[in-house]
Amino acid sequence: MTGRRLPGPHRGTGPTHEIPRSPASDVLFPAGLWAEAVYSRRAIPATLAEGHAAPGRNEAEIDPFPRGSRFPLMPPPLHLPPPPEFPADPADPSDPAVVSALLHYSYGLLQHDLTPGGWPLHRAVASARCRYPSELTLVTPTGALRFDPLHHQLMFLPSSVTGIQCAESESASRFVVITSRFARTARLYGDYAPRLCAQEAGMLLGAVHLVASALGLRTRPGQDRRTLNDLCAPWLPTAGEHPMGYLELERSTSSGGPVDACPQRPAGQAWPPPDLASVLRARHSGATLFDPEPASAARELTGDLEAALAAAPFSDFSCHLLARSITNLAPGHYIHSEGRLRQVGEGDPLASLERIGQSEGRVSMNFRSTVCVAYLAVRRGTAVARYGDDAFRRLHLGAGAAAHLICVVAARHGLAARVHNGFDAATAERLLGLIPDEETVIFQVAVGAARPSASFRLPVVF
Repeated sequence: MTGRRLPGPHRGTGPTHEIPRSPASDVLFPAGLWAEAVYSRRAIPATLAEGHAAPGRNEAEIDPFPRGSRFPLMPPPLHLPPPPEFPADPADPSDPAVVSALLHYSYGLLQHDLTPGGWPLHRAVASARCRYPSELTLVTPTGALRFDPLHHQLMFLPSSVTGIQCAESESASRFVVITSRFARTARLYGDYAPRLCAQEAGMLLGAVHLVASALGLRTRPGQDRRTLNDLCAPWLPTAGEHPMGYLELERSTSSGGPVDACPQRPAGQAWPPPDLASVLRARHSGATLFDPEPASAARELTGDLEAALAAAPFSDFSCHLLARSITNLAPGHYIHSEGRLRQVGEGDPLASLERIGQSEGRVSMNFRSTVCVAYLAVRRGTAVARYGDDAFRRLHLGAGAAAHLICVVAARHGLAARVHNGFDAATAERLLGLIPDEETVIFQVAVGAARPSASFRLPVVF
């Protein structure tokens, strides 16, 4: 998988320049947002049911479309990792074949609804009402290239060439940068948009990390605010986007020492799963109302879950699994710790699920037919004390990456996974035994067998 290199505006040998530092963002995620976005029990805005924009929120705004040279990407492979007939050379983050596969299976279009009035285009990552506020930008030694999933192309951002400091060599690292257009989601959700955008940014970071691992790339996922701002500085001030996270990509034979931030996976567990592409094409969130059919999952689901969470790019979260219908696994409350699930509570957790899963005094979904429900908790108090307002972004990145892995595990076992914010965080803290005033749940992921729906969905295959 070698040969052609990524396009760029030039490959001169002139002097490099320091990246101009963008000013620190003024309270993108103020401390008060925790109470509004995590503890609030308000219902989904009534306007959502009618498909209108939230009142006073960007009704007439049109997303700016980047201008610049376009570079068509190679058709992505149908299988991940590549089939044996590909050369056995280490994956190269400057190889167009690798870049094409990485971007497509991280955030490309994988499914298409043919049903009139439905949400027509679905990407590799779950998104609130398919708004997809996140953007992926590949930062190379010669500039920044924005991924256009609709056309499967890269668009060169002309403003990015000014001042990028990076060695003019083929071995230099590439960065995948995640930014977010809050306005795109605020059209439906108003002030609730930052929570949803932060959740999706975390899931997207997890998606890029997972696909990079399958391709044999070594990664360094990053949350550092200064590095992130430096990577975004050349183009972000005029883009109407907020910087969210990044991953550094290197060849697996790099001489600079190990950069893979993943912990060791449990012995005997294959992760990423074989033929990850097929699993990602099968991933879905169920119908508009998540009402799964009663079904059981194989015991292997928990083994995959252990392996996936152990390989998550960040470890600043805990996973509480309330299992109801997994073969050869006693119903109860399990916690993922040191790469394994250990039981901390016995008995059918349905009562706890229905008490946690409250929204405006009503149960938010049919928990009686779920196979299991995962709750991802974070140490909010410690993070706020260390990072201040930036704790909101950092913790959603870490937990979001893990949430995406749970969704992929569900897809591998023919199940749907729904990330659903209809839960009472205070009740979750109490029933799950979290540390008071320190830990809080920020993700609820329900797993079950989706019922047939009225929509007709096809895979997108190049």
